[in-house]
Amino acid sequence: MIQLHEDCLLVEQPGGGFIPWSASQLTLEFVGGASETLNEEVMKQVAAGVLHYFKDELGRMTITVSEFADAIARALNGMGYTAEVAEVSSSTKEGGASTSKAGISDLRELAFAAAKFGELDFFKRLRNRLQEQMENPPQRVEFLGLRGCVKMLTGRKKWCPTCTQLEVEIVDALRAWYEQNPKASTTALLVR
Repeated sequence: MIQLHEDCLLVEQPGGGFIPWSASQLTLEFVGGASETLNEEVMKQVAAGVLHYFKDELGRMTITVSEFADAIARALNGMGYTAEVAEVSSSTKEGGASTSKAGISDLRELAFAAAKFGELDFFKRLRNRLQEQMENPPQRVEFLGLRGCVKMLTGRKKWCPTCTQLEVEIVDALRAWYEQNPKASTTALLVR
């Protein structure tokens, strides 16, 4: 197997298959004409941040075009720039959760999205995500990346008692919301 360059991700193509692209190539593709108004150093930092998020925080080497576009837009919006993602035609997991046997969500993505507002926003997003998945429940609802999510929310690199406490709070909240849902009897809940 050929090793992928450090600053590359495999991007899923609409017709299937993957192509390695560097994060800076993808950034320039999505920002397009607006890249002229942005400082080159800002572009490099955004690209590095998105690359770090997918590779190190989420542990992923493959992404879809729309996932990358959304992450770039969130990063630029968080920095005070106005960035909008045009509709991207690509196979994404949206809509697929209700037809599959497992609805899968990544807790680290929710923590990243709530980073600016912290735990309160995270718990709101978590409850909304669970409710969305339970509307047309699959056989199993999965929430992945619990430890990484806790470290992101607490800002810790190593596990500590604060992390353990937040981990328990997240699992207890999910359990309570899940048990209140009338469709819980036909759906399993898994948190890893």
